[in-house]
Amino acid sequence: MEASEFKRTFLPQSRRMYWAAWRLTENRQEAEDLVQDVFLRLWTQRDTLPEIQNAEAYCVRLVQRRFLDLRRVRHPETSLPTDASLLPSGDDLYREAELRDHAELVRRLIDELPENQRRVITLRDVEDRDYDEIAQTTGLTQVNVRALLSRARRAIRQHFNREL
Repeated sequence: MEASEFKRTFLPQSRRMYWAAWRLTENRQEAEDLVQDVFLRLWTQRDTLPEIQNAEAYCVRLVQRRFLDLRRVRHPETSLPTDASLLPSGDDLYREAELRDHAELVRRLIDELPENQRRVITLRDVEDRDYDEIAQTTGLTQVNVRALLSRARRAIRQHFNREL
């Protein structure tokens, strides 16, 4: 992979990679170090990288994997439970399945929103973008963005409560 292709493909992903790293580490410096480490690994392996369809998902997944690798090295005692009493109980599994079902319902409700509301709520609540960035991306004012977001959230809340 040429340097120009690498820059075009992976550098635009740095912001998403940083936010993924920050959510995992909850520390600015550790998140920056994690992203830098992933970029270094990408660069050194650029000639062997597979054909990537979704660079953003690929990069975020690499950040997650690298975080888990570093966590296992730094804290091996917290890697995986070996005692059966530490494994999730049936209640935990039920709760996890219930949360997964709720998340799927919310995704479906977002898909049913009018286009402008769907776009704003996706940018804000799914992609975690700030209001300025959403306003620039959509060409709307911040007041419009906030109003659309409020309407979208209210509609989802109403439909969600009816479905349950």
